[in-house]
Amino acid sequence: MPLRILIVDDTIVYRQILSEVISSFDDIESVETAQNGALALRYLERHKVDLVLLDVQMPVMDGIETLKNIHALYPSINVVMVSGCSKELASITMQALRMGALEFIRKPEGRDREENKQKIRRELKSIISIIRTRALLYSREQVPVIPQAPPPVTVPGQGIADRVHMRLRPRSFAIVVIGVSTGGPNALARLVSNIDASFPLPILTVQHMPPNFTAALAEDLAKKSDIKVLEATENMPLSPGTMIIAKGGSHMVVRMKDGVPVIGINDEPPENSCRPAVDVLFRSVAHTFGEKGVIALVMTGMGSDGLAGVRALKRKSCHCITQSAPSCVVYGMPRAIDTAGLSDESVDLENIAERLISLARKLG
Repeated sequence: MPLRILIVDDTIVYRQILSEVISSFDDIESVETAQNGALALRYLERHKVDLVLLDVQMPVMDGIETLKNIHALYPSINVVMVSGCSKELASITMQALRMGALEFIRKPEGRDREENKQKIRRELKSIISIIRTRALLYSREQVPVIPQAPPPVTVPGQGIADRVHMRLRPRSFAIVVIGVSTGGPNALARLVSNIDASFPLPILTVQHMPPNFTAALAEDLAKKSDIKVLEATENMPLSPGTMIIAKGGSHMVVRMKDGVPVIGINDEPPENSCRPAVDVLFRSVAHTFGEKGVIALVMTGMGSDGLAGVRALKRKSCHCITQSAPSCVVYGMPRAIDTAGLSDESVDLENIAERLISLARKLG
């Protein structure tokens, strides 16, 4: 389905670069530009658009104010933020994702124009794929999510987790591990806001993000939660009621130090084109905690990162939850687990926190 795209940026260089990159994709109907949010809104009054690439910082009307107006006036339009890499801009970008922006891409900082274009193209490739699918679904007047898998087997008497893949699960658990990507910041915010400070297990999370943005994410989630939320650092101890988020641009693992499990950070090559990668964390947890019982949660996101890691955990002692297709922004990572038959439960986002609490406290 041909896509209509509007680029909103006050810098002519980035308008040109983004236009050139977008035009290189197949099946693009139109690429238009605007210098600020006010001009963008005037354009949207007259033209249909599938995707807005929206700069965070602009004169006249900035990205946040423009996003508010787009969502109020044109809720079916997908918005992807275009952000610099500073800590301040990362924090603003987190705010935009909270407000409903689909995703964000970074402005390259290098001086080589062609190299910058290639970096942006790699980031936009998966986003364009998501937008194309969502536009197709909208055209058929269906709910704008990635196509759903068949529902899991229904088992009576399971309360909030009625749809359960029945397996023998561990009798107790020592840790929770989470893998998430596109749509993750909002999904994690809804999750942590429903977990209280008495949660008895440590929670380790990989959210696909670059440097600076994971620190902003951790700060943002900490404001919404009774549990502690921290960005990972080398040798950080694991504590009950604490969520540790992998540092953007680095892999996070768990290793033993003096007989105690701690966080390890490394810059090994990306896996599944990701660093941090879910598979890297999950494999390390299988090695250090595998026999003690692990709750693995795979949430909204594109691709299949986490599949190999869940396989490794399942060889030990693991109960795996996947976010349900209808509640995902992108039903990709959970779908890979569901299709492989490795999910023990498919749970709607609004019920995941309650399910984690029930399992962690051995209530069901």
